Amino acid sequence: MPTPPTRTLLDTAVGAGVALGLAACFLATAPAHAGSDAPLPFPANPSGIAPPGPVGSQVDDATGYQGQVSCASNPLPGTARLRDLVLSTYGQGYDGGTIRSCSSGGASEHKDGRAWDWMLDVTDKRERQAAADFLGWLTAPGRDGTPAVMARRLGVMYVIYNRKMWSSYTGVWRDYSGYNPHTDHIHISLSWNGARGNVSFWTGRTWATDYGTCQVFTESPATIARPEPRTRPCADPVVPARPLDQPMLWLGSTGDAVSTAQRLLGVPASGSFTRETRDRVLGYQRRHDLPTTGAVDRATWGSLKPRAAVPSTPSWTPAQAGDWGRDEAGSPRLYAGSAGVAVTALQAALGLRVIERTGYFGRRTRSLVGVLKESHGLNATAVVTPKVWRVLP
Repeated sequence: MPTPPTRTLLDTAVGAGVALGLAACFLATAPAHAGSDAPLPFPANPSGIAPPGPVGSQVDDATGYQGQVSCASNPLPGTARLRDLVLSTYGQGYDGGTIRSCSSGGASEHKDGRAWDWMLDVTDKRERQAAADFLGWLTAPGRDGTPAVMARRLGVMYVIYNRKMWSSYTGVWRDYSGYNPHTDHIHISLSWNGARGNVSFWTGRTWATDYGTCQVFTESPATIARPEPRTRPCADPVVPARPLDQPMLWLGSTGDAVSTAQRLLGVPASGSFTRETRDRVLGYQRRHDLPTTGAVDRATWGSLKPRAAVPSTPSWTPAQAGDWGRDEAGSPRLYAGSAGVAVTALQAALGLRVIERTGYFGRRTRSLVGVLKESHGLNATAVVTPKVWRVLP
């Protein structure tokens, strides 16, 4: 369990009572009805948190389930803003953490930077009251009957407290039977919109659904999240061109395999996958046309130990790869971030060695495509069109 701070958050909260009043007045909702399945009785007029400005007339869509896909080293901005505002407003409990070791336990939005634990002991009267106020306010209907209006405005996906779970995709409290009863903290998971802060609570307007970051290769995590939202669903992951089956390593991993990877990356072989190791992995991935997962996954292992990797695509000559792309693949349109056999063929046609063909359209491939197009009088963008396939070997 995290260690409580030496000073209470109430000591450092500025204008907590004013904030509570503004939240209750400006964002007044219909009386909260907890029902028999709620984790504790809710007050008739729960106190909430105040947004930084007008929230707008439109209410965000209810959030569906978006599970963890990546490994983050820091919380996303919406997660951090919600944490800070809740703590400064209520002045109860303490920060139980946002980021979690990626090698610890199963899937968790903590690992994406999209979850926060607010430490509130259900047996403590003041902390229990803060929990009742927040959860009652969060899940209460609006005055017009809109269900869980503030959860929608914040992009809250689900919350867990005192053996009960509420989710935006069910809209009701249900029994929670996980190994941790959550009697000492509220767990809050956010959608990608909520975690990035792209919701009406913070911006005063609604946003298109953010699908988050994408998994490029099978049996690998998704790439690290970019600041901008992704409003198109992700493509299906594909098999890397040169995978190597070794233990997947990411933040929190330890052992001999970590030491081996660190030696190959040229960092001290401590056997502990730290943030410094993650930064070195990301730099290596950018330089070697690999998805920037920050993890030593099958594709990254295959690049670090290329002689041991087993290709999943033919070992084409440049001419053979060009012919395959034109005649069999139909000159597919490719661009930065594309992945699969067609990208491997493009890399082969561009003259990359077999051990350098990753099947991912990254920085090196972009550069080579730009040079090729410029040399043939084509617009030197990184997009591969049928015209580009025609000038390849």
